[in-house]
Amino acid sequence: RKGNTILKILNKLWRPKDRRKHVRAPVSSTVKFRILDSKNPVICSRMIQGKVLDISVEGLCIGTNTVQIDGLHVFHPSSPYQNKLEIEVELRPDLPRLRTLAQVKWYSRVEDEMGWIYKMGVNWESLSESDQQTLKSFLKKKDRSLIQEK
Repeated sequence: RKGNTILKILNKLWRPKDRRKHVRAPVSSTVKFRILDSKNPVICSRMIQGKVLDISVEGLCIGTNTVQIDGLHVFHPSSPYQNKLEIEVELRPDLPRLRTLAQVKWYSRVEDEMGWIYKMGVNWESLSESDQQTLKSFLKKKDRSLIQEK
């Protein structure tokens, strides 16, 4: 018993810290994106549907069934050229959609309630001033509702 308590304390102390600067709010918004070829941005994929799993001022996590389409892949860790995403996020039906370029930082295949999907960590690249304001006010309201739920 005593060893068990010490082990729990040590696990809390040694748990890896989240490296993100910004807290990500869980959401279930919709996202559409297309992959832009890094060598020739005129070349792009068809639109892909996805779901926003969480979001912050820095970026978002997307759940999708597709990471490769029309000869383009969202992420090549070994390539010096990184394909970009052109994304459109609907946070809520009453808010303007966020439209911007973004870069995939990581992806992995995971199982969720719908079967196997891909999760992608994506960083905003060029959010306009108005999109930044929309996002910040959305996150503020989301933050307040999370605090009220507790």
